[in-house]
Amino acid sequence: MGMFRGLGRRTRRLKTYLKRRTRTHPDRRPELDGKSFPSLFRKRAVVFTDTADFTLRTARDGILHFLMVFDRVAEIAGRVVRQGGGELVKVEGDSLLLRYDDADAACRGVLAIDDAIQAYNADRPENEQVHFSYGVGYGDILDTDEDMFGLEVNLASKIGEDLAEPGEALLTPAAAAALEPRLLKRVVPYRIVTFGRQAIPVSRLRLRGSVRRGKVRRRPETP
Repeated sequence: MGMFRGLGRRTRRLKTYLKRRTRTHPDRRPELDGKSFPSLFRKRAVVFTDTADFTLRTARDGILHFLMVFDRVAEIAGRVVRQGGGELVKVEGDSLLLRYDDADAACRGVLAIDDAIQAYNADRPENEQVHFSYGVGYGDILDTDEDMFGLEVNLASKIGEDLAEPGEALLTPAAAAALEPRLLKRVVPYRIVTFGRQAIPVSRLRLRGSVRRGKVRRRPETP
């Protein structure tokens, strides 16, 4: 079993190229990569969601309860994504990987998803509520039929999972720079983040809901 799922055209093209690259002398691979870049990469926006306190909630309520809740929320999010012209590429653990044509559509999608989750949570008990954090990237993406690869994918995953609080959406510099003026008004500086020796300015997209600092509330202990 290989690392690439699906048998679609984009996946087959990548696998064919990688076999060709394997047969190519290492000194010639950079030139080959450059020539093949236009056929493999596309400008795309990526959204990576992360669910607050997956491990804690699983330990507290059990994996079956969490899966019941998350499956329902994934269905709701997938429907909202499709309505906004996006695609739910895959579900990975407690996270969603979403694909959009541009950064504007991705940010509008995040706003719509978060609104839908807030509405879902409104009449649910606390242990059935879900809170997402979001990372948004934009740039040259190597996207197969059922996955996405590239620096902006890695950055969106990192800031969405490790930095963003529940109810918070963070943007890479490329994603923020690609926004139309109306959406850009919703963006504020977050902070400079260092990855290895590289420092990048991360921005925050103001959502309509509130940011939940820290983790999901625990049930009060019985005296």
